[in-house]
Amino acid sequence: MEEAEVFDVGFSCSSFTWCNNRQGRAWIWKRLDRLLVNGECSELPSVVSVTHLARHPSDHAPLKVSYTSRTDDKPHAFRFLNVWTSRASLLDVIRNTWQQECHGSPLRVLCSKLLAARRAIQEWNKNSFGNIFAASREAEASVTRAEARLDNEPSEDAQVELNRAQAQLNHALSVEEQFWKQKARVKWLRHGDRNSKFFHAALRQRRLQGVIHRIKDMNGI
Repeated sequence: MEEAEVFDVGFSCSSFTWCNNRQGRAWIWKRLDRLLVNGECSELPSVVSVTHLARHPSDHAPLKVSYTSRTDDKPHAFRFLNVWTSRASLLDVIRNTWQQECHGSPLRVLCSKLLAARRAIQEWNKNSFGNIFAASREAEASVTRAEARLDNEPSEDAQVELNRAQAQLNHALSVEEQFWKQKARVKWLRHGDRNSKFFHAALRQRRLQGVIHRIKDMNGI
């Protein structure tokens, strides 16, 4: 699937799609049938979902494919990024915020401090990291300019500038790589995958699978 750049859409209902229809210890259940989509499918205005239907009369369960409109314009939840821990100043931000005095019941004090810590971390993130994607593009442009200067002006200062620009680019790309690795929850990340279309599509597909579009009550509404 990784080599073909396709994704498993997921499913609902029964966890298995095939049974050998044996009895006793010879009884085997497996999920053999699944719907795979490519990255372009995640760009569609509709969300694809799969339901496992009853296995009858075949030993395989039919897959019911549905298309629903997206309703994922809800506010995004706060997520702690692991890359933040690379800056020691984060501990000071949390410590100073947590030491602020709050009044009320213990649960209210806890909620107030958590909200204050979230706001402080978000503001600190803007000042410390900013737009990590813009930083990567700017660092790459700096390397290009330094290379052009070294070509036109072969000097020690030009070489030092190029080395400094390359170090900044490596750092910016490392931060971006850590961000995408955590967001997409992909464990097979290799060097060079950080900007691949498939890697970003994996993140979009995971987000789509986590969206709740409809809820049915006991009356079927």
